[in-house]
Amino acid sequence: MASSRISNISIKAIYTSTPSKRMDNLNDKYIIEKQGEKVLESTGIRYRHIAVNETAADLCYDAAKKLLEENNSDLDNIDFLVFVSQTPDYILPASATILQNRLGLKTTVAAFDVNMGCSGYVYGLSIISSLLASSINKNANALLLVGDTISKLCDPTDSSTYPLFGDAGSATLLGKSNSSDIIFDLNSDGSGCEAIKVEYGGFKQLSDGFQKTLYLNGMDVFSFGITKVPKAIKQFMEEQSVETSDFDYFIFHQANKFMNEKIRKKLKAEVEQVPYSLFDYANTSCATIPLTITSQLENISKKTKLFMSGFGVGLSWASAILELDANCVLNNSTYNG
Repeated sequence: MASSRISNISIKAIYTSTPSKRMDNLNDKYIIEKQGEKVLESTGIRYRHIAVNETAADLCYDAAKKLLEENNSDLDNIDFLVFVSQTPDYILPASATILQNRLGLKTTVAAFDVNMGCSGYVYGLSIISSLLASSINKNANALLLVGDTISKLCDPTDSSTYPLFGDAGSATLLGKSNSSDIIFDLNSDGSGCEAIKVEYGGFKQLSDGFQKTLYLNGMDVFSFGITKVPKAIKQFMEEQSVETSDFDYFIFHQANKFMNEKIRKKLKAEVEQVPYSLFDYANTSCATIPLTITSQLENISKKTKLFMSGFGVGLSWASAILELDANCVLNNSTYNG
């Protein structure tokens, strides 16, 4: 495992944005009624917010614009912008540079993309926290934009993917402070790369037809989720000398409720410690962790200790231990174009 500790960095605000189009798994022409009920029972998913013309970058831009405006952020002090997504606007250029311009940030901002999915928020948080901690600007801030529109990769006739995925974007503002350390644990295992995959669209498999559909091996992902993930979390917690009861919340990647409940029980976490956003938003890939925070925790009134864990495509898994200050601003809204 790759563990790291970042000092004097805190999250100032987290904003999320979801598409206005909402699909109901119990009332969808591609999903028979009994199948929709089965999906709800096994995964906890009923509604999915689906991007039509908007992209992951659009959703992240919407979240970031509202965050910066509503918190009177000084754009001149934003030195870093990282965009995490597996559904960028283009193969090139990087969406991060386009977002830098759209947001009106200075041209001396370091901006780049990171191709990560389910574990992407924690990976992105680790990267941008490290950059911010190393900055010589004592007033430096950083903007982490994380989002996906995985629904655009789903075949409506594929019951293993279509009912499970929604779309969302997020913006997280970080700054320097005297807060508690953020501790990260990052892992990967490429031997499981076939479990979640889009075969075409890159340069390994060129195709005139460009089949952009998502393949998901549910059994392989489930096995990974209930074995390797809780084992890694327990090991990380032991190394940091923390216990389940030390945390206010465990914010898991919202894969599906059945699998996540298996993880919760293995960690012996209380039901109240593990919030879910699956019912209303489905699996939004790398955006599930920030979306769960903004939609389920609302405005926190005290310092809140979190254990974050993202796991999935790659295969990749990552965890973080951190605190949100009482003045951290949380907001979830609908994208209106």
